[in-house]
Amino acid sequence: MPLHVELVAPESVLYEGEADMVVCRTTDGEIAFLPGHVSFLGALGVGEVRVLLPGGGASGSSEEAFSVDGGFVEVRDDKVTVLSDAARLDDEGESPDGPEADTA
Repeated sequence: MPLHVELVAPESVLYEGEADMVVCRTTDGEIAFLPGHVSFLGALGVGEVRVLLPGGGASGSSEEAFSVDGGFVEVRDDKVTVLSDAARLDDEGESPDGPEADTA
């Protein structure tokens, strides 16, 4: 049974759907969530949230990747909710800190 995932930024819901795994960077380090994970609440750091989509094998799994700039991640009953202060789909070209952060 896959996870239900919601990734929400102030402007919009960036992703809502199922996933086999979610990987994100908290202020304490990187963490991965699989179905059956214990309840968890953590603060997000600046980094990437990866949503591994169902149906992909180990070598060919597809994923959605998002850049986030702080926020929170909550896991409860196979539902992962990411609330970010600023987020974007990784292929949108600009970091959540603004265009100047891409040149650093």
